[in-house]
Amino acid sequence: MKRMNLASGLISVAIASGAWARQDAPEQPAQETPANTTPDATAPKLDSDATFKYAIPDISLPGGGQRGDVGLSPGDTPTAALDEMYDIDTPRRGIFHFPVIEAPIDNLAAALRRLDDKTGLRLNFAYTMLFQQTSNTPVGPNKGAAGDIDFMAAWTLLGRGTQNTGTLVFTTEYRFQIGEQPPSLLGGQLGVLTAPTAAFNDRGWVVRDAYWLQRLLDGKLRFILGRADISDFIGGMRMQAINTSFFNRAFSGNAAVAYPAGHGPAAGFSVVPNEFFYVTAGMQNAYSTSTTIGLNTLDEGDFFYAIEAGITPNIEGLGRGRYRVMYWYMDDRPSLALPSDQGISLIADQDIGDRVIVFARYGHSDGDLTNIKNMGQIGGGIRGLLGSEDDLTGLAGSLAEPERAGWRNEKVVEVFHRWQLTARTQFTVGAQLIVDPSNAPQDDTIGVFSFRFRFDF
Repeated sequence: MKRMNLASGLISVAIASGAWARQDAPEQPAQETPANTTPDATAPKLDSDATFKYAIPDISLPGGGQRGDVGLSPGDTPTAALDEMYDIDTPRRGIFHFPVIEAPIDNLAAALRRLDDKTGLRLNFAYTMLFQQTSNTPVGPNKGAAGDIDFMAAWTLLGRGTQNTGTLVFTTEYRFQIGEQPPSLLGGQLGVLTAPTAAFNDRGWVVRDAYWLQRLLDGKLRFILGRADISDFIGGMRMQAINTSFFNRAFSGNAAVAYPAGHGPAAGFSVVPNEFFYVTAGMQNAYSTSTTIGLNTLDEGDFFYAIEAGITPNIEGLGRGRYRVMYWYMDDRPSLALPSDQGISLIADQDIGDRVIVFARYGHSDGDLTNIKNMGQIGGGIRGLLGSEDDLTGLAGSLAEPERAGWRNEKVVEVFHRWQLTARTQFTVGAQLIVDPSNAPQDDTIGVFSFRFRFDF
């Protein structure tokens, strides 16, 4: 099943094209915040208008213990499992409405919500497809496409209805190429420091997350233990979500940090004394890869360590902000002949009203693993720019200084617009301009064009 181009294309076209008869969006049912998704277990139901006016996780910044603070800490990225599930469950208004397709899915989603209410078991699904084409490549094809299927589960087994919950988180994922090659190969062909995308490869089925999240002391102390990716919890920014936001690795990840190569044995804790301040620390097996269990390398004793301290002030006239500093260290890995590395990141996100978020990030490392000495990004996102309140537009720029002699400073500018086609389908168009690709002296500029489709419930 490595090449599912025809089947995947038909699935995507069938779901997306069904929306081409324009109608007014239906009223969405009131949604009560499940006890296992936020510390505010007694939050009242929201009527449909209030639900839609409340900021969607794309560009909203929760303080500690506030709505949207659903995972290990207020510093989680949107790719953390519980944060992604919260985002999927947040109602959205689509531009189009096609009852024949949407009604059965809405009924299934309602049944899953009832299951959550009765048992504490939440289940979510997402399918994302990406096509990218470059203006030129020195070697290989100049385009790639891939699909990504995600199954997500979170079962609150302890403390339902309280702020001291214990939740088992389990996610699995299937990635497959469509056509000649996946988009993940384009970066190596272009000779760039940060790839046009990273996640859309052809690795097949993997277990991503399998960890326990425990909250204690009314949610002020939290910890995770199990299989996870520490980059989901430390060092990210609010628009760092390759399935719904920016594509380039400069913005969809923290490329200046030498995180492990994937999911693996990990542990972390967070102290969240109030809605203003938090500290999160974690460690992960240095040999982690999402395609292996990773327990057989634990006796090597090599780990990735990180700590992040942040504040989340609510600034009058602007909204919630998130400002933090991160330090990280990666052990050397003798069995892979890889040296140690370390660095810091300074990260800022700031809401500006209900529709706009801006961000900035600076990263410095020794560069022995990342090949990035210094790196900075600045950008932002806005909802409703083209009229539909749940559309999202993003613009960002990046400058990276490589550690390796002879490589050029790489500049990246990316813009995208995401249409909310229906309540559960999105279509995104994006463009990247890569100036002075670091390891491609024959090219001064490279253009990358992206098309992404997503369906979730």
